[in-house]
Amino acid sequence: MALAAVLAVFVGVLVGVLLLAEVANAKGLGWFKAAHLLLAVAAVAVISAAALTASSAVAWLAAGVVLATASAGVLLWRRSVAGASPDVPGVPTALLAIHGTAAALALLLIVLAAIL
Repeated sequence: MALAAVLAVFVGVLVGVLLLAEVANAKGLGWFKAAHLLLAVAAVAVISAAALTASSAVAWLAAGVVLATASAGVLLWRRSVAGASPDVPGVPTALLAIHGTAAALALLLIVLAAIL
């Protein structure tokens, strides 16, 4: 399960890089982008550690980091929607849906890895 979570996280990261390129010049999102990005890096590291060690405790820690990353991502999305101007194009909805689905799948798989 943890290995599948690693794969889901990497799909989310790849799509996240595309999304980050879309909002790179958006004003007022600097802190939110940085928090989401740093938490995502921590999530990748801790999920990889959970997959390598097969430790339930590390898997629970990974679930917490993924949840924190998802929370920062939702805040980033809400902030970008609230501050959107008609002149600035929004992020592609399909990419955002794939990114969020990959994160939700990673969270589900890492929780299952922690339980089983």
